[in-house]
Order: sequence, then structure tokens, then C-alpha cells
Amino acid sequence: MGLATALMIGLRFEVGGDWIPYLENYNLVQILAFREAISQFDVGYSAVVLIAARLDAGMWLVNTICGLIMTLGIIRFCARQPNPALTFLVAIPYLVIVVGMGYTRQGVAIGIILAGFADVEEKSIVRLVIYIFAAALFHKTALLMLPIAMAPILRRNLVQSVLGGLIFVTLFYVLLSDSADQLITGYVDSDYESSGAVVRVAMNFVPAVLALLLRKRLGFNTYQQDMWSVIALVALATLPLVIFANFTTAIDRLALFLIPLQLAVLPRIPYVFGNKSGTSTQLTLAVCGYSAAVQMVWLVFATHAQYWVPYRIYFLGE
Repeated sequence: MGLATALMIGLRFEVGGDWIPYLENYNLVQILAFREAISQFDVGYSAVVLIAARLDAGMWLVNTICGLIMTLGIIRFCARQPNPALTFLVAIPYLVIVVGMGYTRQGVAIGIILAGFADVEEKSIVRLVIYIFAAALFHKTALLMLPIAMAPILRRNLVQSVLGGLIFVTLFYVLLSDSADQLITGYVDSDYESSGAVVRVAMNFVPAVLALLLRKRLGFNTYQQDMWSVIALVALATLPLVIFANFTTAIDRLALFLIPLQLAVLPRIPYVFGNKSGTSTQLTLAVCGYSAAVQMVWLVFATHAQYWVPYRIYFLGE
């Protein structure tokens, strides 16, 4: 299933709302020196593009490598959940199909972050920082997840809190200092409103409420309880912001990195309320039905869904 998903992401041809911009970036990066490329684009993505360009492979290799990284991260996270198959199913409609095949760099970054979230605990903070740093190599805004993910240590360990702050400032300087103005102009100062932002943010609302109400019953370790609670609070805060603020694009992009909350909470619901086998089965089917509804509603009502259908394979679509 993992390999099939990675290939579905990687071998698509002219599928996804950002296909043309990514193709233009590919054509630009392949004629630049690596130093020039990383000054304009994210380091990790630039490296993948340059490898594909040197091999004269084209976009299919770029997307396949990115799809493989993203899928491996999702699988690692799913493998640590009570029901890996159900967790993977929840990821398919939006994270895999919409984000993975539309927002390529964000998709890779989210996949890497999921890998870091898989078995995070207080003793593995350094490993989590490394994962988030790796995610930021594909999309710099992934760095915003660092203080959110490390928030639980603020009330536990002053030394680690100070160290975490220093790490965040250092990584911000290394990765974002040169592009901060560009990000602010593109995401905050822009008058452009991200289409469907309210819906995408609202998708995190129910998992956020459940994460807070059931934090002791979802089966997370102590650190994960606090971490998912912080992420849930951020998710709840984004809803009024996306409705009333005039920088919906910035909120929308942050909401993409909160999608892991859906994967962490929804597949655990049958284990919280399903004390009887029949109830557990019904709740599992309900989560499956919810995922199917997300897919159907997006395909029918999303403004840009037309760019994802019909699905075409690279070597047959040219």
C-alpha cells in the first residue's frame, strides 16, 4: 500500500493545482548552480530537483522521491497507532490526494513531521527537533511547528525550554532570516484570499475538540497528551482567525501542518467509546464514512478539484 501510494503521488502527470508552478520551478532550478538554487528555493527540494535534472529524468522523479519521503513518514506514524490501516485511510482523502499531489513541498514536510510525531516522548526531543529541521529543508514554514511541538517542556524543564528557544532562534536565522520578508509579503500582507481556507481549517475543529475533551482517554503518553493538546488549541485558534482576519493564506498554510491532529485523534475514537465489539465496529465504519465524505465533498465542491481529475500517469499522459 505504501509503495502504491508513493507511486500514485510520483507518477502523476499534470495532476494538482500547483503543477504548472512546480514545473516552472523545475525548469528554473535545473539551470541554476546549487548555491543559487537554494537561495531561491528550499534546500531539500532544490537538491531533489537538481538530482532529477542531472539525470534528465523530469518531474516524475522529483514527485516520486517526494512522494516516497512523504509516504514513509505517514507509514511510520500509522505503524505506531492502535489501528494503522484506519489511520492511513484517514490520511488518504486530503493529506495524500490534495496535499501530497498539490502542495508537494508541504506534503513532504508534513510527512517528515509525522515521522517525528510517531513515538515522541520527553526523552526523544532531540530526535523530534531533527525531524522538524529536516521538514523545514523542504518547506521553511514547517519550522513553526517546533515551538508548538516542544511546548510541553515549558512547564517541566526550564533548561530544556531555554535550549529549545535557542534552537528555534538559530534555525529561524539559518532557514528563514533571508526569506522572512518574502513570506510576510506573500502570506500576510497579500490581499489574496486562499480559496477553501475556512473549510480546511474547520476540518481540524472536531479533532481538536476531541483531543482536549478526551486527552486522558486517547492512549497517548504524557508528552503526547500535552503536545496534541497544544496543537488542538492552535487549531481552535485558527478558526476565528481565518474567518475574521485578512491574511487567510497564512492561516491556511499553518492549518496544513495541523492535519496530523486528524490522523492522531479520529482513528482512536473507536477505542475510546467502543467498549463492545459491535460499537467499536460501528465507530470504525463511521470514521471510514467520514473519510469517504471528505473525499466526495472535496471532489464535488472544491473550487480547484478539476486540476486533480482525471488522474493521468506520467508515461501515458505525455
